[in-house]
Amino acid sequence: MARVRYVRKLKELRQNVIKMGNATLKSVEEGLEALEASDAALAERVIKNDDVIDKCDRKIESQCMMLLALEQPMAKDLRVIATSLKMITDLERIGDFTVDIAEEIVSMGKPIRTPVPLSKFNELVSEVKSMVADSIETYAQGNIEMARTFESRDDKIDSLYKEIVSDMVGTFVEGQCSTESVADIASFLYITRYLERIADHAVNIGNRVCYMEEGERNYLK
Repeated sequence: MARVRYVRKLKELRQNVIKMGNATLKSVEEGLEALEASDAALAERVIKNDDVIDKCDRKIESQCMMLLALEQPMAKDLRVIATSLKMITDLERIGDFTVDIAEEIVSMGKPIRTPVPLSKFNELVSEVKSMVADSIETYAQGNIEMARTFESRDDKIDSLYKEIVSDMVGTFVEGQCSTESVADIASFLYITRYLERIADHAVNIGNRVCYMEEGERNYLK
């Protein structure tokens, strides 16, 4: 009976982490939708809904501590709990960076003009959103094959990030922008950096899943 209860608690833990992951993914999707549409109202909703992610974080942390204290798990079970405890920190940080993006949208208070080639920025947004979705899937399915693709995918994101920053700084240095455009460039520099950091945390999740499944510790960003 005790074993059945313990297995149920572990299952509930993983379900709650997936629930937090899905809430985080929804925040990212809505934040990026608000960015594309210059929708300040949607951005405000993203900021407000961050409380949901924070509450999940606190609940899961408490679950992990109780399981560690009362059940004394070993081997794979211990790695599941340790991974879950660390993963929620990455999810919480992804949520925070999404709020940062939303706050930039609100502070701009006007339709956003992308000060770099739109194709590059759209590719960055698409890659980051895909990485977040896949990181949650790797945890839910224990998919280490997918997790191991994250490092190379992140290299592509880092390359896009550097290209976009170079384009924006080049535009500013060459004096090809108005005073109003300078504010847009500054906001997009911040937003681009937030996107790059979101991807780093998705890589962390992938590496944590590899540890959970195989006991291997990889470099975390």
